[in-house]
Amino acid sequence: MSPGALAAEFAVPFYGALLCVAPAVTKPTVQFGVRIPPERTGATVIGDQRRAYYRRTAAIGVCCTVMAILLAVHGSRWPTLLIVPVEVAADTGCLLAARRKITAVKRAERWFAGLRQTVVADTSWRADPPRFPARWLIPALAITAATVLIGVLRYPELPGRLTDGFGAWAAPGHRVPKTPVTAFAIVFAQLWVTALWTGIMLIIHRSRPDIEAADPAASARRYRRFLARCTSGMLALVTLIDLSLLLSALRNWQVYRLSGAGAALPLLPYAAGLLVVVTLILRSGQGGFRLAANGIDGGGPPDLAGRAGLADRDDDRFWKGGLIYLNRDDPTLMVSSRFGVGWTFNLANPAAWLVISAIAGVPAGLVIIAVLTQ
Repeated sequence: MSPGALAAEFAVPFYGALLCVAPAVTKPTVQFGVRIPPERTGATVIGDQRRAYYRRTAAIGVCCTVMAILLAVHGSRWPTLLIVPVEVAADTGCLLAARRKITAVKRAERWFAGLRQTVVADTSWRADPPRFPARWLIPALAITAATVLIGVLRYPELPGRLTDGFGAWAAPGHRVPKTPVTAFAIVFAQLWVTALWTGIMLIIHRSRPDIEAADPAASARRYRRFLARCTSGMLALVTLIDLSLLLSALRNWQVYRLSGAGAALPLLPYAAGLLVVVTLILRSGQGGFRLAANGIDGGGPPDLAGRAGLADRDDDRFWKGGLIYLNRDDPTLMVSSRFGVGWTFNLANPAAWLVISAIAGVPAGLVIIAVLTQ
């Protein structure tokens, strides 16, 4: 089995498990993309829909994993990769079904009636913004620099045809003519990954914090800790991705040769990084609601019913399907997502489309250049 096929087979159970546990790491006041008043977080319909969602997505994950294993016997990763979007679409259908039922009960019982809907702002976010942990970028940059140095030293000795840096994951014997673009394709990938995630985390650092109106001071402290953890974790993942790419480059430059199960060596740092980030997510929860505001873990989720009659603004109208955020009056480029842990773009902001275009355009341009230079 090629490394690409192995990675594709791993992706099916990974995304299945990630989507299955998403409600458990989402804030109690935002369930399945629906804004919930603090007093209603224990509503029967929410518990029922969570259990139904767990059952359905677990069944989908098991079925897709079994199918991926059966298809992997043929030795190609493409049929397996096609299972991932089908799995995600099926899980999204489970999310929308739960969202629809919770929304119906919310409207019928008028959950926000009599509550003062409040928007909380943290003025210290501008006066004392969280520091971006730039030191976590040093290992990634060092690995990229080492890759460039090794590549420059090896380039004159490389044969006229090289193993394709990316196509080899699916077809180990695939080769392309030696050019600076094909020889250093993996270096370009390292630079793109590092720049992409550094830029996204910088945007998130400048976006507004996710604060609970029922517990503003403590939730602001929790969010600062959560942001610091996520940024450090993502930059550590970037370092491990760059390390995986370095190992791939060394193999393509014939510095070492491995066969069989050993050919998956470049995948190990990436897999370890994913494990670290997922563990961090499970322990922190969306916005850090599982973290203690006093800086000592284990404090558990906050008491969101601490201020009777006070709730966050019911902003469901800005969320399409609980996943896509569209608000022309909100200048923020990225906001906390409503399902699982992470952030999403405000697609009503034209600047968001510029960023998305740049994210998609850079790799597409590199692929075109690589094809034209062969």
